[in-house]
Amino acid sequence: MTQFDAYLKERAKLVEKNLSKYIAKIPNAPKILTDAMDYSLQAGGKRVRPILVMATAEAFGKKAQDVMPAACATEMLHTYSLIHDDLPCMDNDNLRRGKPTNHKVFGEDLALLAGDALLTYVFEVFAQNGKVKSIGAENTLNALLNFAHCTGASGMVGGQTADVYAEGMGTQDAHSFRADKLRQTSKPLAKKTLHYFMLPSSVKETTPETILNYIHANKTGALIRGSVETGALLAGVKGNDLKHIKTYANSIGLVFQIVDDILDVTASAKQLGKSNSDAENGKLTFVSLYGLEGSRKHAQLLIAKAQKALDSLKTARKKNLWPLYEMAEFFKTRTY
Repeated sequence: MTQFDAYLKERAKLVEKNLSKYIAKIPNAPKILTDAMDYSLQAGGKRVRPILVMATAEAFGKKAQDVMPAACATEMLHTYSLIHDDLPCMDNDNLRRGKPTNHKVFGEDLALLAGDALLTYVFEVFAQNGKVKSIGAENTLNALLNFAHCTGASGMVGGQTADVYAEGMGTQDAHSFRADKLRQTSKPLAKKTLHYFMLPSSVKETTPETILNYIHANKTGALIRGSVETGALLAGVKGNDLKHIKTYANSIGLVFQIVDDILDVTASAKQLGKSNSDAENGKLTFVSLYGLEGSRKHAQLLIAKAQKALDSLKTARKKNLWPLYEMAEFFKTRTY
């Protein structure tokens, strides 16, 4: 086991211990609801998002425990998104991390409610970071505002919306968009433009590349980005260092999704721990657009950009940056 493997394992256990405590603290809730919330929270995973919160904060002089509320909140938000993503109305997955998905165990109605409850609880837990003396209310507010932006309509949910409507859109269809071919599109909406369904008005071009970049930068990348930026903002990072850490966060967030696309083609369903593939769902991916080698090269360029951003940090504690360097490499080389 490498030093980084040991680091991930130790930090994941710390997060899981605190997640259990937060769920146990929920008052006045039906037991079946908290059981459904906890089922997906404790379903495994590397816990990379909360670890990124802690690692970034530590790089700027804070302790892991100082940012634990926000770190746990990021994992809760990630978990809610997975519960909803697996529902029949979305990806309709039967497995998540090798276990039955939430709606297969508790039913669609309770799975939806468990996701809703986790999403709401996210901000209650995150806000508790304001009571930590070494962090303070102002840093917590700045981090919370940024996190909400990254994970809402301007970030993760916006990217998921575009992904839903891009389902079944092959590369050729992306070149000549037809709204009436999109899933769940009723006839009165068929004349609407691609921007209505999938892209914000700020995205001027409507090519397969712009569609894919928008989806990946937001559906998956925004929460990775939000996790890194949360750790930095809680630590009070400003100016050029914040600019560099944002570059790092954007780069590794996109790498994570590119590798997801690669694994969807190269790994088995057992390795991935899920039942459906992007190809089966007709999704637009980096592999479908650029091929395996092109996707790998793009990921490598992004890793180099992330490493250069870390090299440029001035006020960070250099000895504490190693987990961020290692995380970037881990995102590129992971096998599940």
